[in-house]
Amino acid sequence: MRKFKSPGQAQGFLSAFGPIRDHFHPKQHQLTAQRYRQQMRQRLEEWREVAGLNPAA
Repeated sequence: MRKFKSPGQAQGFLSAFGPIRDHFHPKQHQLTAQRYRQQMRQRLEEWREVAGLNPAA
């Protein structure tokens, strides 16, 4: 519980952080390098859409 003031505060952070972490950490040991890179490109593009971050054209 470092730097959290209460167990509730820690739980609130972890409940939001968990799905985001899972999105950016695919099961790398089960993928070929090419497939891993492809998935990461796709996931970063999805994140940009959700976050409203459009790359400069």
